[in-house]
Amino acid sequence: MGRLKTVLLVDDDDTTNFLNKFFLNQLDANCEVNIALNGKEAIEFLLLNAEDITPCLLVLDTNMPVMNGWEFLDTFEEKIDEKIRNKIVIVMLTAVDTEEVVAKAIKNPNVSDTAQKPLSDLIFRNLINKHFS
Repeated sequence: MGRLKTVLLVDDDDTTNFLNKFFLNQLDANCEVNIALNGKEAIEFLLLNAEDITPCLLVLDTNMPVMNGWEFLDTFEEKIDEKIRNKIVIVMLTAVDTEEVVAKAIKNPNVSDTAQKPLSDLIFRNLINKHFS
């Protein structure tokens, strides 16, 4: 896929976004970190910036107001060009690592991985190494 250029954190929780950005900065991954507070903001961001931000790691929360993670995935499939979709690695975040949520996420062709909240610098390092090395 190539070297990671951008991370898009999609979560309505400011504390989670702050911590995730901190962990990413600790890795010195030399990538831009952007934040969207819901799926709708994330779609709008991708539509405006897709060419400039890929390859991208998109960390997607499941439960958010306005447009949740599942609705985002449907809209992502519908509105984002396949060429761009193929350069975006989506990791679904779950507050609880239930088999049902993980199975539903992995079934989606646009989801590459799942992770349980809270994340850490080690989890981010593993995700980046797995998908961008």
